Amino acid sequence: MRNSFKKIPLIIEILLVSVSAILVLLIYVGGNAQTMNNIAGETMDVPTFTDALLYWSYFLFVVAIVVTLSFAVWRYAKFSKKNSTSALSTLVPVLIFLLVFFVSWMLGSDEELPIIGYQGIDNVGFWGRFSDMMIYASYFLLGGIILTIAGTSLYSNFRKNR
Repeated sequence: MRNSFKKIPLIIEILLVSVSAILVLLIYVGGNAQTMNNIAGETMDVPTFTDALLYWSYFLFVVAIVVTLSFAVWRYAKFSKKNSTSALSTLVPVLIFLLVFFVSWMLGSDEELPIIGYQGIDNVGFWGRFSDMMIYASYFLLGGIILTIAGTSLYSNFRKNR
């Protein structure tokens, strides 16, 4: 019974990667729903499965947020029984992420973004600022990853030289 529970994450991972790979493949070989002309008069093709890939991306984003927050709450509950100060330390990464997203939101602009060939209203207001927030948050998190890699490398070199 315990071995079957260990296989569930692997099965879910294979399923998620398979659906993602199939949708990306369909973008390239699934044909085009329509064509449109850009401002220079060139014809651009719009893939048929663009909406499906976008909705799948939204789904994966929501699942990642829910899983991350549920594990943070679970760890907080687990450590709060043992030691309340160590329980608060489990919330630090969540607070850092909230700070990153708050600062990214404040850096974003709700002004209309002129997109060639687009006549909708989803590039202004909340969605415009949300898009900026995601881009800035990606920059911050990429910088954090680079600093973490460099810091870990430096730390391990200093530790070896002791």
